[in-house]
Amino acid sequence: MLVAGCGGPPPGPPDPFPPRPEVLDIERLEPCGLLSPQARAVFQVDEGRSGTAQLRGVTTRACGWGSLDTPFDYSVQLIPQDAAQAVGAAGTVLGSVEGYGTVRHTDREETFPLCEILVDVNEGQLLRIQVQTVERRRDNGAAYPIEQVCGQAELAAADAVRSARAATS
Repeated sequence: MLVAGCGGPPPGPPDPFPPRPEVLDIERLEPCGLLSPQARAVFQVDEGRSGTAQLRGVTTRACGWGSLDTPFDYSVQLIPQDAAQAVGAAGTVLGSVEGYGTVRHTDREETFPLCEILVDVNEGQLLRIQVQTVERRRDNGAAYPIEQVCGQAELAAADAVRSARAATS
C-alpha cells in the first residue's frame, strides 16, 4: 500500500522568543537616537558617534558612546539579521528586555569584559547593544565583574527599546 500526501518542507524550529509587543522596523531608526538624554546622563556618556560597520558582507548602522568618567563604553547597532540565529551558540543566554526576546553573549571576562545583547525586534532585524570596559578596576587592577557589565548592557538595551518604540509610534 502506498500513501501519498500533500505537504511542504518540514517546519523549522520553533521561535525561541516570546511574541514581540510591537514590531520595530530598524530602517526607520537613527542609532544615535536610541539612548535617551536621561540614559546618557546616567551613563555619563557623550552625544554619540554614528558610523557604519560591515557584518557578513552587509553594511549596518551603529552609534557609540564613550565616557571619560566611567569605565564603560556603549554601542547600539542596527542589524538586518534574525536574532534567533545566535541561539545555541556557546556562552549565549536567552532573556527578555521590555517584552522582547534577547540573546546575551559575553566575551573577555578576565581582561576587559564585553556584554552583548541582541534584541529580537522584527523578522530578520535586531538591535545589538554592547557594553565593554575600557579599563581595569582602579582599586585592585582586576577586571570588572561580567555581571556588572551586563547589568549596564541590560539598562542600555531597555532604554534603546523604549526609544525605538517611541520613534516608530
